[in-house]
Amino acid sequence: MSVNKISRGELESLVNFGAHERMVHEAIGKALADPLQRLRFLGRYTSWNGLFGSGVAALAGKIGRSRRLFLDPDEPVHALADRSVYVGSFFFDAARDEFDDHESVHRDTHRCLAQATLKGLLEIEAARVPGLADHHGVNRLLAEPDWLQELNVRVAQGYGVGSADDLPAIFHAIGYHLGSELLADREFSIIDESLRHAAADLVQQLLMKRVSIAGQEHVAYHWIAIHSGHGGAAEADHFEWATQGARLALRFTPEADHGALKQKLTLGFIAFANDHRRFFELVNTA
Repeated sequence: MSVNKISRGELESLVNFGAHERMVHEAIGKALADPLQRLRFLGRYTSWNGLFGSGVAALAGKIGRSRRLFLDPDEPVHALADRSVYVGSFFFDAARDEFDDHESVHRDTHRCLAQATLKGLLEIEAARVPGLADHHGVNRLLAEPDWLQELNVRVAQGYGVGSADDLPAIFHAIGYHLGSELLADREFSIIDESLRHAAADLVQQLLMKRVSIAGQEHVAYHWIAIHSGHGGAAEADHFEWATQGARLALRFTPEADHGALKQKLTLGFIAFANDHRRFFELVNTA
């Protein structure tokens, strides 16, 4: 990776994107074969996905409070030189959407939207799948296995929670976030494509269904639609903002450190790719 830039192409060269896409295709294809598997897949996906908003909010705060680390070399007055909150703002854009999507007047957190998708699917399937009308059976089906709980902990660690507020830890977390946004853009698109192709009637039902979560009504399919590259492409937008933030993070750090910091960013990106692979390898296991 070039020391002087951070680009989508360079990041994509770090992992085998084709292999990751095939893994997502295979996982969603297997899940669609059976209503219970489909629900379990979506339950696990919403669990794992639901932690990234809090992760990026923590990253924005971690960067923002590190005033002495991000300094404008063109500003000689010390009290005017820190740019940490400015850099952090480019990551906070993703957190802003996660905590309150801007497309409606309601407080639509992406977690609530994900729960609306899961609840909508549960209500549709309850009429035809034995056991789903009983919340005890649903809780057993959607219980998080140990491997998922471990991956969920790794999300917090990937975003730098518990690590030092220093440049190596921050750049590692930036790389983890860039990986999450870049790979999530494709995974949501693949899930959306697969559902619309193999379960078109179900997608139409979810598009028409309104579900109440936290006292507000949501369209049950909205969460998938806004994240897919065929809809709102939220992840792609977040990736672009994060890339700008990463470039600014380098701009406001000593040039002599750039090679080492880019290496930390690379390791963070690969760490997310490894977590991504593990999730889709295990998501359909009993």
